[in-house]
Amino acid sequence: MASHDELIRGLNEDLAAELGTIIRYNYQAGVAEGPIGEHLREIFRDEVNDELGHAAYLTDIIVDLGGEPTTEPMTFDKPESIREMLELDLELEKEDIRRYTEHARLAEDLGQIELMVKLEEIAADEGRHARQIERILRGL
Repeated sequence: MASHDELIRGLNEDLAAELGTIIRYNYQAGVAEGPIGEHLREIFRDEVNDELGHAAYLTDIIVDLGGEPTTEPMTFDKPESIREMLELDLELEKEDIRRYTEHARLAEDLGQIELMVKLEEIAADEGRHARQIERILRGL
């Protein structure tokens, strides 16, 4: 059986990942160069807004559950090539999907239905990000 503390820990993992993604995408937008880099700059900057929304929701729900939201972002590698950046992003998006799905099940076990649905929606949003990255990688 899932515990309340386990759910808060999981949500803080999600929050740390979102904070790290915000920083990573902003960094990658800044260093992306060339014709594809210019296109990616726009994509990365748009994704930052999505991730900010996820982080804001997670912060609020952690507080609502009586927890202390993390302010420490998850760290990330800084590959040099655009292909390596995108491969890293795809790997981390897939990890986010796995984690959000797991935490949605914890929320369900604890009767937190609104939270479960929202985490599933965020997992679906991350799935959309992953598909977009896969399409770009196929074209490189």
